[in-house]
Amino acid sequence: MKINYCPQCGTKTYSKHLGDDFVQICPECKRSFQDFFYTCAIIVCVNEIGKIAVIKQSYGKDMYVLVAGFARPLERLEDTCVREIKEELGLDTKSITYLGTYPMEKTENLMVAYKCHVSGFIKLSSEVKEVKFVSKEEALELLKDAKLAYKVVKNL
Repeated sequence: MKINYCPQCGTKTYSKHLGDDFVQICPECKRSFQDFFYTCAIIVCVNEIGKIAVIKQSYGKDMYVLVAGFARPLERLEDTCVREIKEELGLDTKSITYLGTYPMEKTENLMVAYKCHVSGFIKLSSEVKEVKFVSKEEALELLKDAKLAYKVVKNL
């Protein structure tokens, strides 16, 4: 995300080449700002019998996606996984495996993928209207409209 206006004084910034990168400069405050992105965890939740959780959110498009969420300041991404799984599905996380990173062009977020084994009793948050635990093949079919989630599951 590019800082187009100074967060200190509101003046429009301009781009300047600095080293091997570009920064935004405020002509009023003389402060420089790096482009930044938000980091998110995208999680393949796997239950005790090897099925993958796909969810429909209670907002946005009516399609299946994976559990995902933004990392909070100073939060480890592994802790983001545990928190998001508990918040969205009410489940406990038993193990966490890093899968890779996926830049999301549309939102400029960095999605960090994990596979988490989960257990417990499902208790959906108000953010989630439906969860299904399905085979990898079924997950790929249900996630075909969620391009990044599809790619994460396909790469398992």
